[in-house]
Amino acid sequence: MKSNAPGQLLGYSMQFPRALYHLLRSDPYDVVCVEVLGDVATLSSGGELLSEEDKSSIAGNPLTDRSTDLWKTFSNWIEAIINKDFDIEKTQFVLYCNKSGRQGIVNKFSLAQDLSDVQSAIEYARTELSDIKSDHEIWVYYNFVVNENETLLIKVIQSFELQIGNGAGYDEVRTEIKKTHVPEGQIEFIIEKLSGWIQKIIIEKIAVRENATISWEEFDHQFSVLFDRSRCRELIDFTMQYSMEDEKVQDQVKIRPKYIQQLEAIDLKDEEILAEISDYLRADVNREKWIAGEIIDEEVALDFEARLISFWENQRKRIKITQRTLGEIEQGQLLLSDCKSRQEAIRSIYPPSSTIAGTYHALADEPTIGWHPKWENIFSK
Repeated sequence: MKSNAPGQLLGYSMQFPRALYHLLRSDPYDVVCVEVLGDVATLSSGGELLSEEDKSSIAGNPLTDRSTDLWKTFSNWIEAIINKDFDIEKTQFVLYCNKSGRQGIVNKFSLAQDLSDVQSAIEYARTELSDIKSDHEIWVYYNFVVNENETLLIKVIQSFELQIGNGAGYDEVRTEIKKTHVPEGQIEFIIEKLSGWIQKIIIEKIAVRENATISWEEFDHQFSVLFDRSRCRELIDFTMQYSMEDEKVQDQVKIRPKYIQQLEAIDLKDEEILAEISDYLRADVNREKWIAGEIIDEEVALDFEARLISFWENQRKRIKITQRTLGEIEQGQLLLSDCKSRQEAIRSIYPPSSTIAGTYHALADEPTIGWHPKWENIFSK
């Protein structure tokens, strides 16, 4: 069964990245809104308005000369001016489209610089659509715009801009984030954080019949720390706690890599082992992200591991001398506990709590270290 639902869903969903794009470009005291003064709009403290309509398509160009989307958009803008919803002298009109196509009327309107250009663009539209009859689906909009309100159309075109994007609308967001000097490897993570927040805020406001507006101050309060940390190349935690039922955790349980066997050798309980698996997975993900984002390099990683190994070796000797009365299992559990609680920095920055334990488990998997006093006899390298 054919359906227009995917295309419609894309159309509505694209307003989220567009709102995010405008927030990233906004200034203090600006307000960005969705479905209030257009699909997406930015209202400045001085009363200037940028009203944007978003048009999308999965297949082709949605803004052809005879498209309803094109003429309905200009009709809505002119109607809003007549109803005094927009101040024509303070409004910029933007039409955003996620697909490019053959140059046509909308491109002529966008490229018009002065009054002469605008009038020429309107005459071009009249010529191209001279065969349009009153029963055509665009006639009611085209007639209202071109024939009945040419004076207002001229003013709209003088403040009009066509913007062509690509796909789902996130390319422009990536560009704006990159301008803030955020490391390349962290851009996608930041987009996910920003997108999740903005969707939640907008949907919650619409659900309680409030205007979906977000101020620059709200956005800055929520994310200024994240951007600062990213620019300083801090060790951001890109992960979340893995639950016991998580597929990746269960995969580790099934294959029983050497670090899990090492934990079993000191009789760790099942629930404790699952928690250690979570730390191992989180540390693995963060390490890859940090290296990809050039936050750390191989030399820094090896130095961090070397310091952990040195601490492990010293604790192992200490326990062997001072805890002779403990059995081998208890000695191993104590060594694991001491190493997990170790505070060790990377580039003078303390990493997320899972990093120490997870890195120790990675070393135990090689195995470079072990927990049981006789680990070297039990586990071959």
